[in-house]
Amino acid sequence: MKLMQLSWDYSNTPIYTSIFMGENVHAQLATLLSQKPVGYIHSIFENGINIAFGKKLIFVGTTKNGMLPYGIHMRQEQVRRLRFYVKQNQTVIAQSADLIHFDHPDYPMTIDLSMASRFQYTIDSSQYLNYHDLINDDAMDHLHFIKKERTGLGATWEEFFRDTDEIRLELSIETTIRNKNELMQILLSEANIDKQKLDRLLRYFLGRGQGLTPSGDDYIVGLLAVHTLTQAFHPAFVSTLRQLIETEELTTDVSKSYLLHALEGRFSDKITHVIHALTLKDTLLFQAKLIRLLQTGHSSGIDTALGIIHALITIRRNHHVKTRCNCLGGERHPTTSPRSNI
Repeated sequence: MKLMQLSWDYSNTPIYTSIFMGENVHAQLATLLSQKPVGYIHSIFENGINIAFGKKLIFVGTTKNGMLPYGIHMRQEQVRRLRFYVKQNQTVIAQSADLIHFDHPDYPMTIDLSMASRFQYTIDSSQYLNYHDLINDDAMDHLHFIKKERTGLGATWEEFFRDTDEIRLELSIETTIRNKNELMQILLSEANIDKQKLDRLLRYFLGRGQGLTPSGDDYIVGLLAVHTLTQAFHPAFVSTLRQLIETEELTTDVSKSYLLHALEGRFSDKITHVIHALTLKDTLLFQAKLIRLLQTGHSSGIDTALGIIHALITIRRNHHVKTRCNCLGGERHPTTSPRSNI
């Protein structure tokens, strides 16, 4: 609903400010706005806009792609009106934690967050006991409906999870699959790792693919979601990735923002719900949450889900291999990664 509020410009000429009521807002947004109160319109999309406050982007728009970190969500009609009047690079001022003003000479606007519901979705590793048992034994058997889905990285799900020696693939796809497997192998290493190789592999995926959030970045976000839950990957994964994102221009501003959120353990509700559903003994619920994630963007949800599933399957296989190696006299002695706090 759009309301009109009487205000005054510097020459005391009465003008009207259009008020847009936010329905949902990320719980940590107020802290950001207090630190960086002046920003600008960074980008405009069909489902909303991005506003840059310092180096952080906040999304103002619908929930089509989920409820997002540092997001402000409104109804479609309000988003449509807002998009119509805002201009790229237009100044935006956070007058308070609940009022965001758009500096438009002919049509000033304000987003009112005073009545908005606060949300924050987190992945809590403390409630999970056995990370290698996160996914039900038969869950993947019931995911036949996505085997033919083509990811933004070129290959289908089926091709990604099959031995490349068994099928003929394009050279670019074979390279991607090989790099994917090498990355996972190095992430699960418990010894000293080749940091130059890790750097090379991360550079391969960062910025790879089309769109505002390239497919390689979405894949890495999926890996980060599983790592946030399990802490199963080598610490160099997070430190190297953070350094690359913060110091180099390897991907888009929008994707960079989501990766930085993911490094801090902040994910959309769609990703968080998939991770949470993994531990429940309800395969249908897991599938339902996964399908909702798969429907995000053109291929963004598919690529993020690929990262999640690939990480889980590899962690599980790695655990089973270590378990077999530690079987003595027929008695099983399962081992758990010393990096896991679970």
